[in-house]
Amino acid sequence: MRRLVVTAASVLMTFLSGTAAFACGDKLLAIARGVRFQHIQGAHQASLVIYSAGTQNGAALDSARLQTTLKRSVRNLQVVHDGSQLDQALKSGQVDVVLVDFTDVTGIAGHLQSAPSKPVILPVLIKPSKAEFAAAQKAYKFALKAGDDIEYLTAIDEVMKSKLRTSARS
Repeated sequence: MRRLVVTAASVLMTFLSGTAAFACGDKLLAIARGVRFQHIQGAHQASLVIYSAGTQNGAALDSARLQTTLKRSVRNLQVVHDGSQLDQALKSGQVDVVLVDFTDVTGIAGHLQSAPSKPVILPVLIKPSKAEFAAAQKAYKFALKAGDDIEYLTAIDEVMKSKLRTSARS
């Protein structure tokens, strides 16, 4: 009887310790969900302005979830809704990236050219065709399909890497 209790206890402890080891790794893997923390780290250095003119297409940029994610991930985030607010944001400090709906890009191009910090335009396209997306990438070095928050962070990180490379060459 004693031998049976000891054997059962040792099997139970072996089973529990093995399961706990797998569970810890699984939990850590589930938290990250395959996201590279370097992408989020790089975005921390960005000063970001979201230009949302309140159009139907700009609804993706007005998402509270997206704005919360970006506030946690970038150094400075400002949301502006018209040209005068955009001018104030650009004059008030260092702006690295301007997220804007693709339909509004032509309307703000003049504001961005006069900005002292020379921000990079990151146009966001909502459900574009392949031809539209290719044209946007050709016109602007960076273009983004509206989607998951991780894609926004990855695109911002790529913009910042490019900006660092160009400033290092200068």
